[in-house]
Amino acid sequence: MSEAIGSQSGLTRRSFIKAAGVAAGALGLVGAAGMTTADGWLAPTEAHAAPEEHCGYTFHYRHCQCNCHLKCTVRDGRMVLVEPNDWPDKRNETICLKGISEIQHTYSEERLQVPLKRVGERGTGEFVEITWDEALDTIADKVKETQEKYGVGAIAIQTAVDSLTTFLPQLLKGQEKPHRGIDIGMGNGFSPALAESGQQGASSNEVTDWKNAKTILNVGCNMLETCMVTAQYFFEAKEAGAEIITLDPNFCITAEKSSRWIPMVAGTDPALYLGMISLILDNGWYNAPYLKANTSMPFLVKRSDGSLLRKGPVDDVKQAGSDNPFMVWDESAGALAAYNEADVDPVLNFETSIDGEEYATVFKLLRENQSQYPSSWAAETTGIDESVLIEITDKYANNGPSILSFGFGGGEKFYNADVAGHAAVLLATLVGSFGTDIPGWGAGAYVNAYQKIFGAGKLASWPLPSECKTAPAPKASVDYRDEESGIRFMWVQNGAFQQIAGNQNRTNEWAKSLDFVVVQDIWHTPSVDWADIVLPVCSHFEVDEEVGFLRALRGHVLLQQKVLDPLFESKTDFWIDREMAKRLGYGDALPKSQEELARFQLDKATDKAIVGITLDDLLANNGVVALKNQPDIARSYSGQTYKTTSGKIDLYYENLVSYGQALPQYEAPNEAYEDNPLRDEYPLIMTQRRSKYFIHQNFMDATWLRQHYEPTLEMNPSDMAARGLASGDVIEAFNDRGSFRCACVATEAVRPGTAAVVEGIWDKYMDAGNVQNVTNDAVNPRGKALAKGRVTPFNDTLIEVKKA
Repeated sequence: MSEAIGSQSGLTRRSFIKAAGVAAGALGLVGAAGMTTADGWLAPTEAHAAPEEHCGYTFHYRHCQCNCHLKCTVRDGRMVLVEPNDWPDKRNETICLKGISEIQHTYSEERLQVPLKRVGERGTGEFVEITWDEALDTIADKVKETQEKYGVGAIAIQTAVDSLTTFLPQLLKGQEKPHRGIDIGMGNGFSPALAESGQQGASSNEVTDWKNAKTILNVGCNMLETCMVTAQYFFEAKEAGAEIITLDPNFCITAEKSSRWIPMVAGTDPALYLGMISLILDNGWYNAPYLKANTSMPFLVKRSDGSLLRKGPVDDVKQAGSDNPFMVWDESAGALAAYNEADVDPVLNFETSIDGEEYATVFKLLRENQSQYPSSWAAETTGIDESVLIEITDKYANNGPSILSFGFGGGEKFYNADVAGHAAVLLATLVGSFGTDIPGWGAGAYVNAYQKIFGAGKLASWPLPSECKTAPAPKASVDYRDEESGIRFMWVQNGAFQQIAGNQNRTNEWAKSLDFVVVQDIWHTPSVDWADIVLPVCSHFEVDEEVGFLRALRGHVLLQQKVLDPLFESKTDFWIDREMAKRLGYGDALPKSQEELARFQLDKATDKAIVGITLDDLLANNGVVALKNQPDIARSYSGQTYKTTSGKIDLYYENLVSYGQALPQYEAPNEAYEDNPLRDEYPLIMTQRRSKYFIHQNFMDATWLRQHYEPTLEMNPSDMAARGLASGDVIEAFNDRGSFRCACVATEAVRPGTAAVVEGIWDKYMDAGNVQNVTNDAVNPRGKALAKGRVTPFNDTLIEVKKA
């Protein structure tokens, strides 16, 4: 019997477990032993007169928001060059160091090479090799067993943004993405006002529109590292004369390249926006005609219960619109009127008594609410000098067009992030940012490219049997580790366990309690160690057909084509879908090939941007064809059209009345606030930052990138001196949730009282532990009423640090 080997050294040819009597050739390690490592794959080929060389074309990671399409040179069966593909729109011919590094990363020693079955305790990473048939048969049996014993909702699949799977969630019939708490914080507050479809706070215009702005406020967004290939538009704006002001607790790369950096206290983003709102209201810097015509500001609210007044009775807050419109006070008629009646001139700042009840406009309630948030309070709370706060607010309101930009890596990951998002959309609306015909006005997350700002087309969906649909996730909880989730069987793609939830030790204990875990991945991420069955999948460069998957993003239809044959015994996501469908009784329900699926998605598309584009067009143009009738610069809400209940910008959140957040009320961070008694024991705020080298936890194993980054905790020199630390010392960062160890480094880029670490670092690259061992996972009870559920407050974390 072979010895079970742990996974800390990685699932390479050295640590695969061989069952007794299995021949070396059955390991699926493709060819000679020297070809099973990065060194083997990247060794020079033998010179000869006529090397076999061809080019293949594919798209890159969607997760980094860039969607680069790549031209890949393959020589003697090995990928040797990755460069931008040709696009009709030349501005999209982009690549960054992550794409270039795929030459090595695709052949990483961390590649999963064969299916695996757990033999040790869950979490120890001890496996034996099995066949694909055994792996999929075991999974299918467990799926059926779980469904029969607990119901379909007991199965959950944590899909990954970059997975190419199409049908698996519907085939399993379980919960899909059980209330992810990442990248949703700001959107929870920002998006409802606009009914933005992704509910993640997507920007209202392309980042290419920045060149038309005069003032750009960039709050907590390190876009030059998060979305590197859009950096050209940042510098275009700066060269065109825009003043780019970055407000961030730490001196990130984007702050360095901005016109100006203003440091602020971490987690106080709501206070920044609320203080600016007060200044705009007090100084009359708001756009009154815009507010009257395009927003809910004139709508009347009953003071006693916070409900909006409608023309007729209503049983549900969503029952409004043209059939039961909201009511305003018509100044010209001196009477109540429905907001959508012809020639109504609504009053902004108004209150009245109706049938013995007191009513006030949303605008009046806002003014009253803002009295508690003067600029002096905001300055003290954020750590920004009051004169500076007044100056930047004046510029934002009066030196337009203006952009308000926020990101997914700073204030977005605090307990109070939805309040910040609500205040941000209110601030942007006061100055008339949305739906205007004037270039350069806008607000939102400008790194959220794949959803809106580069244009997306809708491909036709392959029809499945009616019973193949995902189960609803319990609304009472947005944390899949709660018992209310009902999850017994978890299918995880692309390293989700260490990326989705805070307090990793709690996640680990929950994972141990599950009946069954499947991990479908390309590389040996930390999630792999928690699997019962591990399925090795192909990279975006490997396809078992000539045609792969389609996307319609960034203003173009993009095609994945074969660059390489599947390496080792890896399989495509589509192949896994088809094999699972056969085992679950739906073998005839799926397309027979990816080419059949691609042709169907294009031929049956009803989106005018796609109609007429064929697979043959894509093949003839190396996988890139422009969508039809795309604007030079995309801007949303043209003609002041919104899909909100009222058809206006709905700034009053009636569904949050019971939580006191119908209008944004300041809420301090859950843990990382100034007067928290816990700071006596854990005085440092730890935030996780993005890096140009990685995409969350993706690329952590990429040797060409890791040579430029070693895991470190970045601290201000004053905090290090107080603890007797020097750069390079191995430290232990800890709190009552757990700890991790790595080297520390002194930098003035991190403000005193704060520590920063790159997010997503794999355990095996730390001296000990996982960054997520210490992160906060507090549940905001308001989360269940928010569009995307509660945010995981990763950055709302206090720690102490000592020399290890």
